[in-house]
Amino acid sequence: MNHDYYKILIEKKIGGMISDSELLELSEHLKSCEECKHDLEEAEKMNKLLSGYKYKSPEDRLWENYKSNIYTRIERGIGWIFFSIGAIILLIASAFYFIKDFLLDNSVPIIIRIGVSLLIVGLVILLVSIIRERIFFNKNERYKEVKK
Repeated sequence: MNHDYYKILIEKKIGGMISDSELLELSEHLKSCEECKHDLEEAEKMNKLLSGYKYKSPEDRLWENYKSNIYTRIERGIGWIFFSIGAIILLIASAFYFIKDFLLDNSVPIIIRIGVSLLIVGLVILLVSIIRERIFFNKNERYKEVKK
């Protein structure tokens, strides 16, 4: 006998997603199967036990205090400083090696060097434009004071 199908029906019954025809089929099966009857009883006990627990989310006031906490602000500031320094070092080193190994390499055709250079310059301009736009819109957000 395939109990897997009936175990799925038991889960659907506990979740309240069982159809009338499935409920009828499960009821017929439970009349002759002690194992599935026991599984249903255990699942109902577990569901009853778990339904009594409610998780509280922290109050909005707590989240606001956390965000404005000086420790949090210092921590994020230091993180941004280290991130910026690392990014600057990597960008300078990448630019140096790009110029030294690619642009000054005469074995690479000039058209390829120009094309790759223009592609990189275009990407940088687009990235700066997107970042500038996001900063502008975040500073001028009309609904900044609206709380979710």
